[in-house]
Amino acid sequence: MTLNVDTFYWGAMRRFGNFFPHGTFPPHVSILLISAPLDQYKQNRRGQVYRCLVRDSSCIPLSIQEPSHGINMSLGLSMTKDPESLNTMVCGPTIPRECKSITTYNGMCFEIDQSLHVKQPVPSSLEECPGQTDIAFLLDGSGSVNKFDFEKMKDFVKDLIREFLERDTKFAVAQYSGYCTIHFDLNTFNVMNRDYQVNSITQQGGGTYTAASMRKVVQEVFSTSRGSRPKAKRIMIVITDGQSNDSGMLKNAASEAEAKNIIRFAIGVGRAFSSSSAMKELETIASSPPSNHVFQVGSFQALDQIKDTLQNSIFPIEGSQTTGESIKMEMAQEGFSAAYIPRMGAVGAFQWKGAYQEYKGSTLDPTPQQSQNMEPDSYMGYSMAVATTHTRQFTILGAPRFKHTGRVVVLPSRDTDKAITDPEDWIGAYFGAEVCAMDVNKDSYSDLVLISAPMFTDRDREGRVYVCTINDWMTLVGDAGQMGRFGTSLAPLPDLNMDGFNDLAVGAPLENDGQGSVYIFHGTSSGISKIKSQKISASDVQSGLKYFGLSISQTSLDMSLDSLPDLAVGSKGAVLLLRSRPIVTLMARVSFNPPKIPTNQVDCSTPLRNIAKVCFTMTRQTTDTKDLQAKINYTLTLDVTRQAPNYRAYISPKIREETNTITLRLQEQCFSHNFFIEACPEDSLNELSNELDFTFEGLPTTSPGGLSSSLSPRSPTSTYHPLGFEINCGADNNCIDNLKVDFNFTSSEVRVGIDEVINVTVSVESREENSYNSHVILKYPAGLSFRKFTILQVRVHIRKERENEDSTIFMCHLLNMSQIFIRNLDRNSYNITGNLSSQWIEQIGLESAQFNLVSSATVDYDRNQYIYYSSDSKNNPPIQKIETQVEVYPEVNFTKGVIGGVVGGLLLLALITAGLYKVIFITYLV
Repeated sequence: MTLNVDTFYWGAMRRFGNFFPHGTFPPHVSILLISAPLDQYKQNRRGQVYRCLVRDSSCIPLSIQEPSHGINMSLGLSMTKDPESLNTMVCGPTIPRECKSITTYNGMCFEIDQSLHVKQPVPSSLEECPGQTDIAFLLDGSGSVNKFDFEKMKDFVKDLIREFLERDTKFAVAQYSGYCTIHFDLNTFNVMNRDYQVNSITQQGGGTYTAASMRKVVQEVFSTSRGSRPKAKRIMIVITDGQSNDSGMLKNAASEAEAKNIIRFAIGVGRAFSSSSAMKELETIASSPPSNHVFQVGSFQALDQIKDTLQNSIFPIEGSQTTGESIKMEMAQEGFSAAYIPRMGAVGAFQWKGAYQEYKGSTLDPTPQQSQNMEPDSYMGYSMAVATTHTRQFTILGAPRFKHTGRVVVLPSRDTDKAITDPEDWIGAYFGAEVCAMDVNKDSYSDLVLISAPMFTDRDREGRVYVCTINDWMTLVGDAGQMGRFGTSLAPLPDLNMDGFNDLAVGAPLENDGQGSVYIFHGTSSGISKIKSQKISASDVQSGLKYFGLSISQTSLDMSLDSLPDLAVGSKGAVLLLRSRPIVTLMARVSFNPPKIPTNQVDCSTPLRNIAKVCFTMTRQTTDTKDLQAKINYTLTLDVTRQAPNYRAYISPKIREETNTITLRLQEQCFSHNFFIEACPEDSLNELSNELDFTFEGLPTTSPGGLSSSLSPRSPTSTYHPLGFEINCGADNNCIDNLKVDFNFTSSEVRVGIDEVINVTVSVESREENSYNSHVILKYPAGLSFRKFTILQVRVHIRKERENEDSTIFMCHLLNMSQIFIRNLDRNSYNITGNLSSQWIEQIGLESAQFNLVSSATVDYDRNQYIYYSSDSKNNPPIQKIETQVEVYPEVNFTKGVIGGVVGGLLLLALITAGLYKVIFITYLV
């Protein structure tokens, strides 16, 4: 692994007690802004932003004038930086507001410029409490309702009014039968005397004219003269026990109510509504959708069963989806996430479906943006990022509770939004808890979208990060055996290893029993490497840390003034500053003296000497100015492609590797190594491939807290350096072979079972340029047994195709006798003496054996000057041969030879002496 971040922290901010520093943003190199959103510094004030000086790690709260209604806002729960203005935005999304019916939660953000001046909050004021409500009850007083049931209906009305008293609500009560009576309008109904007023209503009796009565209530009750408020939500509750006498007019009456934005609830009592036509009437009376506005009970005694449901439909509680007038932005918690001004996540908007607020223009009027792909309780806006392409910007929003698995929505400036779902569809994974848009190739446009699922559990891992491209996706995971919430934080990093691609940091704050870790992944030409380049554990930085990696700075400036980017990592009660390391490249070069292996040597018994010169050059890639040094441990391996013991070069017998350790600085350093090359190697065509392997260890600089350098991935740690042979192939360096091969046999026919030996003589002649690595392969029938070969000329390789055939092994020699000048009719004689030895008999374990010794002589001369003339047609110089048959017997035990032993021994001695005489004294006549 490449260690690009130094684990020795050079700065630590510890002003935060047991609170969690959530955001870390450097407005400039000497100051760090750190938020502590859980810091309860006053009874009704929670969350602070600290201004920390890098030089001495001191921190003081930044003065932010929060409005009086900014109560316990958890300021700093989200922080972001504008890449254009470099201003920082901090948000507090938990401002409560006590209304009559519910407690709403909203948020606001503050923009901080580079001079640390704080601008006015956005938005400047909170959402209004849920609006006023005017409710009109229209009771069925027709003759079909008996007196007892009419009293039950009045009790139901009194109970509902009692439940709505704490809200800013006004009431009216009307009764209909053959005509409509408005008993109390919105002005005359007195909630303090509500029971008396409702009890005073008597049943009218008669027919059921529902449509006409609805029109009268719409026209006379919901009017300003009768107490209706212009901004109040208008509700009409119609209770009936059967079909109306003017059903044909219901549609028009409903349309009039719709025109005045009156929300209508229809309650059908009794068995009359078991018919489809009666149910159709209820659906016509009620607002759409009927499923939320039509109620049916079997009797008036059962009205209490729908009281709570009706109440929640009129005044929806948080997270519920009911009428078209349900909660929108009252629970929005603007600023739960933020992606540089002017966008703020509103995780609680639209029944916790979620949205984001976009502020445009000088007035900064908010424009809520939501997705049609969301469901209630999805938490869209829990996380946010902005991706930039060549043509537009996309807002990326995480919704980690969508269907309990999670979803990410991409909202473009036009067209419909695109949804990205969890590929694993894992319940509780919290897919979308963090999102990040990343420019990998440094062209200022987003290349990747990263989505974390920190709660995903897979055997012995917890958490993963999905890397999404246009056409594909891959996953990043932490180490096995760690339930660490990998992906809790994501942060794009600059190009730490100087390979041309930006990098990524991923936090896993629960690793190692809650100590925490931060993972570094390198960018590549195709995205992000799946293999981590470095893991920074809390214990490597400082003992006692908790939840290290809970937050990571989204920008990495040079705060340590060493011309290298720095990283700020949050943990419980502290922020630690880590420095990136200098990057160097290392070039390895190997040269040889002589640069080529000679091939014209005559003496094949003495190895050739050579010198390998190994040079290293270390070059700085980063902009720092430190005096860098590194320890290099390298190994030079000769002829690495050959398996032992067939290699052609060696340092010493049977050893072809040499290792050395050096300390390298920013200049070239060279080292020499002596080695030997096998004399007259069998393969002189293919070059020697020599491998140089090395390990790199950056050494700390001499300055306090000195940094160690890291090796660039562009520097290979294993290189190959060829050493070739001198190939004499003319000026064009291209060898053209022209080989002549002749075969000569003992006779033209073989008598099976009679002839014991077949001699084959092979003659190879090169008529053009040098021919390297040439082979002659002889194949023979399975009925023959290979016995021996005799090398008459050097550099001839003979191999046996059939591995299981019998064979003999001889040590053969070619003797060259030079005669410079021979007179006409001269005769010269040469005496050749030698010893005959055979290992073949011992190898196969025979007690006796018989073999032939063939000695041959021929004439070699300069064929460019002379012509050999002979009486035969071939005109070839004669080859004279002497064949001696040697027979070996086991040693005789003379103690057992009582009769004839002496005679037999003398005879055997005479035979061997005669045989040896032929071997030792052979005369060639030329």
